[in-house]
Amino acid sequence: MKISLPSVQMGSRFLMTVLASLVVSAPAARASTLLSADLWAPGGVTSILQGGGRAHVTDESAVDNNPAGIALQKTYAVSGNLGWTKQKARQAEAAVCDSATSEISACVKFRQTQVVTGAKERRYSLGIAEALEQFGGVLFGMAGDFVQFNSDRSAGALSAPSRPTGQRLRFGLLYPLAEGVSVGAISDGLYDTTGTETAHGAGVSVQAGKYFLFSGDLNFNSDQLRNVVLGLTVFPQSFLDLAVSYGYEPRASKHQTAAGIVVKSQQARILYSLAQTESADVKWKHQIGIAIYMTGDAGTR
Repeated sequence: MKISLPSVQMGSRFLMTVLASLVVSAPAARASTLLSADLWAPGGVTSILQGGGRAHVTDESAVDNNPAGIALQKTYAVSGNLGWTKQKARQAEAAVCDSATSEISACVKFRQTQVVTGAKERRYSLGIAEALEQFGGVLFGMAGDFVQFNSDRSAGALSAPSRPTGQRLRFGLLYPLAEGVSVGAISDGLYDTTGTETAHGAGVSVQAGKYFLFSGDLNFNSDQLRNVVLGLTVFPQSFLDLAVSYGYEPRASKHQTAAGIVVKSQQARILYSLAQTESADVKWKHQIGIAIYMTGDAGTR
């Protein structure tokens, strides 16, 4: 159904009102680097496996990468993920995403990252997106994070942040060029009090027939290329996805790889992934996750 101009205007005002609540009374001081950036990339597991998530990801990973992807498919899903490393770092997250019951798609997500010394980062995220039919079906999304820090129990294990809280906003666009082909772009950190670098990115996703999905991203920090990420997902059976990704960071001459398997039915999805982290001290991250689809189809690609 075509969206009328007034509904788009009302939806846009609603997007701004909700996200504004995440940044009220933000301090001018900047916090130290996010804990999770020292352990692993904060993006969801699906985005890591699919080249970074700028142009295709539709589940809770879209909140961290390109929030416009929340509106790409019509679903209502509840999901949870657990991640861990050999060095006893832990991460847990839960999300509820709804793009089926309203013109405005929304996703609420909570994540906690903790290391064995007691340092924690809690991240509360809200992403909302809308399809703008008057602009050729472009999807527009915004997401905000509210981040809380707890310092280590052991003296000197990790430096305590200069502030215990911070906020960050990101904006994204996604455009389906043709059936199976989409492009996307994001700007992350135009407003930020967490001390994390401003990031920009663009990506493309191409589905080749029934069995292959190719994706790739270019990501920038300020005016420098941060990394190039390529992803390949193979669908050998209707209930099974196999995914691999490769990333290269030219400034540090660093390579990153990830692989995962997804088993799914029409109403549920279970996944496992193994990915290299961004930290020199924490090399591999394992993650398992489950999602229940109350509306829509877990097998939709």
